[in-house]
Amino acid sequence: MSVSLLELQRARKLLESFCERRSAWSGSNAELRCQQEGDSLLIGEVCRPDSPSRGEGFRPLVKVACRNDRWFLFWRQEGVGWQVWPHLPEAGSVERIINELEQAPLHVHW
Repeated sequence: MSVSLLELQRARKLLESFCERRSAWSGSNAELRCQQEGDSLLIGEVCRPDSPSRGEGFRPLVKVACRNDRWFLFWRQEGVGWQVWPHLPEAGSVERIINELEQAPLHVHW
């Protein structure tokens, strides 16, 4: 069974807060955003308006999905698609997923 609409909205709100915090800390020209794709949530980057590159669109970096009351984290590997996050393939809460993203090795995605 997939995640309830209420739980998905709650998770999106938490992930949007994470994106805002991470974007504020970043010295990058990109801004993190969260958007819904079906019953999953994507965290990706959008170039800031003042960026010299001004790339168009949303570039997904990680995907968060819930199945049977378990949260799953995926990262996008070029040419292969979505792969299970090796350090935390599943979690009991979206807060645990956010904690893992905060601790991501070298913060390679941000």
